[in-house]
Amino acid sequence: MPNDNLTRFASVLSVLATLPVFPSIRHPALSAQDLDVNVVLTEGTNMAAALSPDRQTLAIDLIGRIWVMPANGGAATPITDEFGDARQPAWRPDGRRIAFQSFRDGNYHIWSVASDGSDLMQHTFGPYDDREPDWTIDGQQLVFSSDRSGNYDLWRVDLRTGKLAQMTTDPADDYNPAVHNSGRIAFVSERSAGTGIWVRNTSGSEELYAEVRGRASAPSWRPDGGAVSYTAMGFGRTSLMVVEAGQAPRAISDSGQDVFPFRAVWLDDFWLLYTGDGKILTKAAGGGSRDPIAFTAEVSFTRRAYERAARDFTSTDPRPVRGILSPMVSPADPDLVAFVALGDVWTQRGDDLVQVTSDAYLEFDPAWSPDGRKLVYASDGSGALQLWIWDRETGESEQLTDGPGGVGAPVWSPDGLTIVYKLALGLATEVRLVDVATGEVRTLRDNLFLPGRPSWSPDGRILAFSALRQYSGRFREGRNEILYVSLGGEPDRWTTPTPHRSVGTRGMDGPVWSPDGRRMAYVGDGLLWVVDVTPSGEIVGSPVRLSSELAGAISWTGDSRFVVYQVTDGLRRVEVLTGADQRLAAFPWGWAVRHPSRDRRVVIHAGRMWDGTAARERTNVDVVIEGSRIVAVEDHQDALHRDSVIDAGDQTLMPGLADAHAHVGYGAGEALGRVWLAYGITSIRNPSADPFTVRERRESVGMGVRVGPREFATGRIMTERGSITVMRDNSRRAPRSLKKSSGPPR
Repeated sequence: MPNDNLTRFASVLSVLATLPVFPSIRHPALSAQDLDVNVVLTEGTNMAAALSPDRQTLAIDLIGRIWVMPANGGAATPITDEFGDARQPAWRPDGRRIAFQSFRDGNYHIWSVASDGSDLMQHTFGPYDDREPDWTIDGQQLVFSSDRSGNYDLWRVDLRTGKLAQMTTDPADDYNPAVHNSGRIAFVSERSAGTGIWVRNTSGSEELYAEVRGRASAPSWRPDGGAVSYTAMGFGRTSLMVVEAGQAPRAISDSGQDVFPFRAVWLDDFWLLYTGDGKILTKAAGGGSRDPIAFTAEVSFTRRAYERAARDFTSTDPRPVRGILSPMVSPADPDLVAFVALGDVWTQRGDDLVQVTSDAYLEFDPAWSPDGRKLVYASDGSGALQLWIWDRETGESEQLTDGPGGVGAPVWSPDGLTIVYKLALGLATEVRLVDVATGEVRTLRDNLFLPGRPSWSPDGRILAFSALRQYSGRFREGRNEILYVSLGGEPDRWTTPTPHRSVGTRGMDGPVWSPDGRRMAYVGDGLLWVVDVTPSGEIVGSPVRLSSELAGAISWTGDSRFVVYQVTDGLRRVEVLTGADQRLAAFPWGWAVRHPSRDRRVVIHAGRMWDGTAARERTNVDVVIEGSRIVAVEDHQDALHRDSVIDAGDQTLMPGLADAHAHVGYGAGEALGRVWLAYGITSIRNPSADPFTVRERRESVGMGVRVGPREFATGRIMTERGSITVMRDNSRRAPRSLKKSSGPPR
């Protein structure tokens, strides 16, 4: 748009951002009764298909279930339930069972079910992921890929004994096995000797079958064993490829077709069945195609009635401050806490509040110096997120760092001479050290995936933090463990008090070394724990649980007697040796939404307006706003143009857009809120977020400290995948109808 319209456009958005999206009333009609829903699916997203040995039945995975249907098309019938996240079916050679991978127990494992949906059985177990099964020719074993060895390799499980055996051992990832009638296995490997399709011969030797540019997946043998099909992904497209040994691969799928990355089925030596574009497709290896195989899959469920949340966008009543971020107790004063709320840094001792900052900038992660006289915090007051130091005696703040923006999680060294902090570079993170006196910076560790806040050993020689220890790089599987980084150049070390379960969420919840060096505190499964450690950080003994409610933002008092931690409605302090805890003083002030005065009247004149419901836009309209409400939308009238007028000229006015999937970080600073509004986005939906940061943003924007869209958000991700575990139900059991594999397949 022309530059002279930018100011007017921003003014329009700033007004619209304050207007109510939902009326502040309840909707009893929406929750009056249950609603039966029936949906008939005729396409699938990223679905796989497998053909039964008698060529009469197709198995497909659709919305997390395995379905069977006639091979020539028709109605599909589910044979697994909706809770298993069942994927990639494979028929046993006798056609009586179907194997698949399932996330039912919190990891992908190999399961099978009778073709009629009975006798559901689990075949692999444990904390690792097992994927992409295929049957051996005798139907007695399943070959699959797994990250059990530290990267993906081919494994097999004997269904008679349940015994596992590793088949490939290369340090590169091997996956997507496909068994030929001869016993040879084609698979994908990322080996330095050649990335592409490899073959494991019956003798156990392995050889490169075809080198592949881009990323290959899902090989499948031609019946005569003379060629392999696979899916190639790269350069913004996917293709179904066919390659003969020693020959160049060739694409057989149509240009621009979205081929799904799953095993194709050779119907004979010429025709292949595969999935793509949401459909089940067939294609001749030499050219030519047939009509897609049509199917219907009926899904029925009952949407239970519930009372919808009441959204109050107009009240000016005081509300309690809930968005408390990064609270940290002073090492010099067990009653003094620093934290962020309402967009600023604060300190509190009892009812005594001190506002450290007072501006529209983004501030977060305050941390005390060892003597309790200074605070370091991150702020974008200079235009990018940098470290600042506040002096309690003078009340003044000075900028410390001046390098790349995106810093955070600062922590003072025990001697008070340096500060370690994180620098976010996209998803990769560096851990850096800055000299407080000189500002000199050096990198201690790079290329980490979003690690937690660092913690110092008492002697200042070692840093500990929660980091993702990957089981493999293929799907970023793994758990959060404690990573030790030495300032003296010794090799990095990993440890964990809870094997295969996460330590912290790579945030502010530990591990945190006690000042005397004898213990570490951390959050695991959402609760607070401590564990004894040696001076070098080695785990001694078993962890001890100190909380029975959700915990976060851990810090120690200077005498190492107490851990101060955040709970849903404030702070608690627990004595480590006795477990006695107490609630600290609540944050004793509130906030209120800042609304335009009810006497304020604004008219927006627009050449065009679309209200989101009409089939066409209206032209030459006046939108009348009183206070924070749109009270009228009228055809243009000169008489309406009094008081304050925003003339949008020939521009188009419309309701604000909603970003339906946004993960909000602090790396972009306070400007991110203004950027959303500049693009017309006045509401965002955040499907996984720390609840305290969400509340802080809502309260800061609602109070007018910062500018930004409304945010609708869930809490943290709750899953048994360890890298992001928050809560875990250890009492969970498999349904009684499920059983382990034992005895020969039936």
